[in-house]
Amino acid sequence: AASAMGLSPSAAAQQAKLVVNTYGGRWEKFWRSDLLPPFTKATGIDPTVDVGLGKNFIANLRAAGVNNPPYSVLMVNENIASMVRGEGYFESIPVDKVPNLANVYPNLRNADNNGVRAIISAIGIGYRKDLVKKPPTSWADLWTNPEFKGKIGLYQIGNTAAMLFLLMTARIYGGSELAIDRAFAEIKKLLPFTQADWSGTLSTLLTRGDINVAVIDFPEIVALRKKGVPVEMVVPKEGVVAFEQSFNILKNAPAKEAAYKYLNYILEPAVQEMMAREFFTSPSNTRSQVAADLAADIPVHGNLMKTIVQFDWPKVNAMVPEITDRWNREMK
Repeated sequence: AASAMGLSPSAAAQQAKLVVNTYGGRWEKFWRSDLLPPFTKATGIDPTVDVGLGKNFIANLRAAGVNNPPYSVLMVNENIASMVRGEGYFESIPVDKVPNLANVYPNLRNADNNGVRAIISAIGIGYRKDLVKKPPTSWADLWTNPEFKGKIGLYQIGNTAAMLFLLMTARIYGGSELAIDRAFAEIKKLLPFTQADWSGTLSTLLTRGDINVAVIDFPEIVALRKKGVPVEMVVPKEGVVAFEQSFNILKNAPAKEAAYKYLNYILEPAVQEMMAREFFTSPSNTRSQVAADLAADIPVHGNLMKTIVQFDWPKVNAMVPEITDRWNREMK
């Protein structure tokens, strides 16, 4: 990846330390062992890694305030990023400082380049091939296929994927992601269904056959297939939703120039391909290639990146507390 960047190490180390954030487990291991060493070798920049959850990163940001952010570049789910973006923490990413931004799929670049979705885990429908006679082809099949009644797995509303599914339902049946009442009415028709806190729980339920279909992120289905579980994934004809890791430059970043280099590195075609091989994520750079041996495991890539459905998070976020309370009361 470093050689592909064409970078030369910089002798002038910045006074301010570049702090980059990531999640625990496989994410932290990959950042430390595979992702950052080539970056450091190419640039001379040795970042500090902050490991945690999105809520921790946002709490740290708000505690420090707009004028004294603890990060120079922040990675969080786009729905979370949109909340603090509205509070004035981020700024537009200059293309001349981050040239790889120009090659990102347009639907993954925010307005005025205020944030870019650089790591994409597509969410569609996963199902047990041995337990389902008629494979699904659309989101609507969750409602119309009698094989799925009582055998559907969904996320709990505290998981971003549950909100994405609700918004997709609103878009399909109500014409807009803001048609929340219609979405609730339609999802209630799916009851009874099993709710899971995270993807690993849905995987366990699919493995045991407690459910035969699930709204689930595709990398989780890949992991099950590699374990020998007879599952398949479907890109619904209406499009997919996705866990979108949004990368944002802080307006008052303590190491801004280093942050630009780091973000450009993340968007590098070779780095996007490296993450695809590790996490089965869909590359955000149009110049990235999905290798033939990965194509079946990453069905959303290339032209299909435009099938990722986007939502108006600033408007949706204003309704999240009410949606969460209502879901917990009604989806039982």
